[in-house]
Amino acid sequence: MDACSGANLYLYIRNRAMSVLVKMRMDELQKNFWMGAGIGAVIIIIIDLLVPFLGPFIGGFTAGYIAKGDLLTDGKAGLLAGILAAIVVSGVVFAGMVSHPAAGYIPGVGTGFFLYIVISLYLAVIAFLGGAIAGAVRK
Repeated sequence: MDACSGANLYLYIRNRAMSVLVKMRMDELQKNFWMGAGIGAVIIIIIDLLVPFLGPFIGGFTAGYIAKGDLLTDGKAGLLAGILAAIVVSGVVFAGMVSHPAAGYIPGVGTGFFLYIVISLYLAVIAFLGGAIAGAVRK
């Protein structure tokens, strides 16, 4: 589906002045993109607890399918869903580490936490692949 296929053209004539208003569907497409990324992130968080590598793929596929764009847009929706899920999971892990009695060792824990964030970005890469596949399947 082309982004301009839902465009509406309105012609207004007031006080001998003519104005043309073109309404595009971009607002609706952006809403679908962000809604897809959010729902995909929630799916990644839930399923990743059960099946580690299948969760990001299913969440990215869902994000890309809801985004309803082209192949790259669907992949970006999956990538954003994976990044959001990685941020939430990392925040939960960090909150668990800070409340631990060994909180005095924050510099060492901080380095480990940074490495955990970098490693958990596999969620984003796999979710991107899922979103791109969703874009290819929907076409």
